[in-house]
Amino acid sequence: MKKLILISTIFLLSIPFYTVKAMEKTADILKKNVVTSGDGLYVDSTIDGRYIYRGANPNNYIKLGDDLYRIISIEKDGTIKVIKQDSIGSMAFDTQDARHSTNSADFCTSPYGCKAWGSNTTTLDSKGNNVTQMPSEIGGNLYNLPDKEAPINIYLNNVFYSNLNDDVKELMVEKTWNVGLIADNQTNLSESIKEEEAYKWKGKVALMNATDYVKSSINSACIDVNAYNNDSSCYENSEVHNYLYSSNYPLTLQPGSDRDACAVFNVNIRGSMNGGSASYSGYGVRPALYLSAKTTLNGEGSETNPYTISKYIEEPKDEENKSEVKVDNGQIVEVPSTSAFGSVVIAGLGLACVIGSVYVTNKATRKKKKNL
Repeated sequence: MKKLILISTIFLLSIPFYTVKAMEKTADILKKNVVTSGDGLYVDSTIDGRYIYRGANPNNYIKLGDDLYRIISIEKDGTIKVIKQDSIGSMAFDTQDARHSTNSADFCTSPYGCKAWGSNTTTLDSKGNNVTQMPSEIGGNLYNLPDKEAPINIYLNNVFYSNLNDDVKELMVEKTWNVGLIADNQTNLSESIKEEEAYKWKGKVALMNATDYVKSSINSACIDVNAYNNDSSCYENSEVHNYLYSSNYPLTLQPGSDRDACAVFNVNIRGSMNGGSASYSGYGVRPALYLSAKTTLNGEGSETNPYTISKYIEEPKDEENKSEVKVDNGQIVEVPSTSAFGSVVIAGLGLACVIGSVYVTNKATRKKKKNL
């Protein structure tokens, strides 16, 4: 009997642990559909580890609550940048009375509103350090930032955010957004990205970046900011090559590099991207936000069958006994880690085999003794 138990134990230890396939996160699901031509998800050639949607109508629709959004990008950290499909209405980026200053040392001296998204307490430099000054043109002098956020910033992160579905709020993450000013004659997209990244703001709701609009086109002529201002093949009939186009002058986060005009970049009705007065009240507002990397999807991403969030994966509880918490349709379910689950299953089967072997052996021994 001892020999049998020993053999069973050795057999048990020699069996490899089976793993349970973890739920796939959103980024992993979407990356399976990367394309190199036509509408769809592309590798972002300007930022390592990032993926972007391009084309007239890629399958990047996602439903959050009762609203339809479009996925702009999959970030390197797995978070998902999305933008509302439709404008929530027309409003100004800023108004003259909100932050206007008569001090020449201040940033907001234009009578046409102020183009700064953040304030002197929320604006950051490229390294994430708080700054109180920002240039009004590329390479220009620094001016004192206002002590208030842009009115549209305040609206989106208070009124708009408070009206969101609680489930959507749970999926959102606070993110660092690029709010640096850009030059409208820049012919190098990578340089425009650097200009955007020079200044940042951290929060939950904002607008698309100017370079998001440039990148989303599959028109080979639309490769930089300058093209969207000066190449008619870029901005005429933009809807046929750029899903981010809309006819209601949607705003971007980017201030233009022009102190006098105090302009904020927007997409005009023709599809070109240029600077307009920050106080103009006719801009379309399409809120943008980031979803947690710990989400996973259902659906196919089309307008008729958009992606929906089906699950939410929490980080492991601890390093020694990693497990995941899955929230599925509102129900919280504990899911053991793959190695732990495999160990439990195999150990249970092995133990059952050993006990069964011992039982059979003991029964046979008792029967033999009885016959004697």
